[in-house]
Amino acid sequence: MSTTPATRSVSRRRRRPLSTISLARLAAALGLVLLGAGCSHDSGASGLPTPAWTPSPTAAATPTLPPEQAEARATALAMEPPDPYTPEFTPTGAADAATYFLELFPYVFATGDLDAWKNMSDDDCEFCNSVADDVYERHEAGGWVDPWGQEITPLEWWTDQEDPNRYVVRSQIVSEAHTAHSGDGTQSTVETADDILLIQLYWTTSDWHIEAVEATQDNGGDSQ
Repeated sequence: MSTTPATRSVSRRRRRPLSTISLARLAAALGLVLLGAGCSHDSGASGLPTPAWTPSPTAAATPTLPPEQAEARATALAMEPPDPYTPEFTPTGAADAATYFLELFPYVFATGDLDAWKNMSDDDCEFCNSVADDVYERHEAGGWVDPWGQEITPLEWWTDQEDPNRYVVRSQIVSEAHTAHSGDGTQSTVETADDILLIQLYWTTSDWHIEAVEATQDNGGDSQ
């Protein structure tokens, strides 16, 4: 991409009422790759690693859980998907698509349902593939992540000056702590955080696809 993109502000906010969590810190806690190649301002989407998609999770033998954990797992599996968005090839449409993708993150970890996530992910999206692999392995082993909500605020956007179909949306994710459960019964807590993410999207005929997701070092600058 050009090193001098023309940015624009985006004043749209979508809230979720559940307890919230840090996307970036959860990714780190789960061993995911959050920095996606191709999302820096001076490069396109080429050179990304070849993904290794796994099939959607199938029913796995569920370990015997204490009543409280069994109830938590049932609640997670019953989580409703986020409201769909209307695909539009506009800056607002890109922001809505990026927000929807971020809203899918807690849904896939809670339920193991990866269909919408995979449909929206570009084949070469490293972050997307890492999430899909972790979700599959976690649910296959009988684990899950408790549902959480997120306050997602698109802040600005810019386009690839070499390809106007490619957008980057910069969004703020305000989140609180929640619990991730492994199949062996162990639990881990991710602390609260306020993160800034760059979401790179590409418009293909009738819908947006996610090419990369990158966490910035702080609220004021991009990671290198």
